[in-house]
Amino acid sequence: MLTSRRFWDGIGGLAYAFAKADGAITDDEMQTFANRVEEAFRHFPTNFPHRSHSIIRMFHDLEYSAAEAYDEAIQHLRAVKNEVRQYRFDILNVFREVIRADGRVHPYESEFLDRLDKDLAQIAE
Repeated sequence: MLTSRRFWDGIGGLAYAFAKADGAITDDEMQTFANRVEEAFRHFPTNFPHRSHSIIRMFHDLEYSAAEAYDEAIQHLRAVKNEVRQYRFDILNVFREVIRADGRVHPYESEFLDRLDKDLAQIAE
């Protein structure tokens, strides 16, 4: 199954939400996310090349609150339910690493991760 642009928009929006949850997006978070996307998702067949580069650009272009970015990302992922079902645990594992990228886990990031786990489970049903 090819992963779609909607899937990657959802992943990018989640990355932005998680990074923004502690109030600042660090270069370490962006670089860790880019590396992890390429590493963890390399085996995902996709019709959206250059995914990490495009997602990192999103970090610079968006001006959403973390909550707004999260809600929009979940809407993208709801539209690609089968992709979420197939890659749910890969997504969670990447975000566990991303929230640790700056050396600390902010309480908001932990809340987002718990919420993401529940939302992905619901989407995958």
